[in-house]
Amino acid sequence: MKKRINIRDVAKAAGVSITTVSRALNGYSDVSEETRKKIKEVASTLNYMPNINARALGGISETTIGLLVSDLQPYDYSNMAIGMITGVYEACAEYGCEFILLATDVERQSKQNFLQLCRKKNIDGIVATGLRTNDIYYKDIIKGDIPSVLMDINTSGKNLCSVSIDNVKASDDAVKYLIESGHRHIGMINGEHVAGVSKERFLGYEKALKESNIDLKKEYIKYSDFNEQKAYEDVISLMKGNKEITALFCASDLMAIGAIKAVEELGLRIPEDISVIGFDDIPVSKYISGGLTTIRQDPYKMGHLAVVLYEFLKGCRGSSEH
Repeated sequence: MKKRINIRDVAKAAGVSITTVSRALNGYSDVSEETRKKIKEVASTLNYMPNINARALGGISETTIGLLVSDLQPYDYSNMAIGMITGVYEACAEYGCEFILLATDVERQSKQNFLQLCRKKNIDGIVATGLRTNDIYYKDIIKGDIPSVLMDINTSGKNLCSVSIDNVKASDDAVKYLIESGHRHIGMINGEHVAGVSKERFLGYEKALKESNIDLKKEYIKYSDFNEQKAYEDVISLMKGNKEITALFCASDLMAIGAIKAVEELGLRIPEDISVIGFDDIPVSKYISGGLTTIRQDPYKMGHLAVVLYEFLKGCRGSSEH
């Protein structure tokens, strides 16, 4: 990977001190226009971008980790995003790293590529959550050389690692619990087709059915995009067309809440007529139908561990400078 141009490189090329470069680029009046112009020309030639997190006069910057969050919502009912943000923030504080939150979506990704974003913010490493496998930034991270830790997307590489629970086994366990409870007709309310966790949770569902000699029926599966309202609508449709279904495995608690609303509207009782299992163990789950059966995740620990893994990646490279 090419060495990042820093303020020392600019100072050396311009034949001035680091302090002079800092003051020239930050508009201080005690730098002559001739010197300022020379420094700007050198900075431009070297493709140097000032580090907004650098210490004012010394030019010494700490490692900066960017938490890249895709499609950040105004209301985080699942508590997943805020849990991960808190975990990353506190781990950065423990390791003496600067922390910056980077919110993105499909539109932003099409306007500014991943490398440009990292250079603009002087990012040393990335922790990413919420990315889909067809996102532009996901593809950039996979083929790029900026040390990155992806949450809930299993991947690995020279500059990559991931943090995730074993979604396949967790889903397998959940569905087998339903099977052991006597259910043979089990529907699945999954997330998005392009979400890594959706693919893994489907594999767990499929595995449990196969090992119990139960046929997988595609008509029993709905993709509700991790959306409560869509899950509600999909379950209404699913149950009306497949009245033999006696259990639902939902790939998130939010979708499980939507599913429960649909089941109750159809005049069915939980768990007497139909059982529902969720995923995530979000705070509100304990208040749903006397307590929602669910798989627990700890977003805080995931965020914290992501920074620990970044430090491991950095150590493998021998330095945080790149």
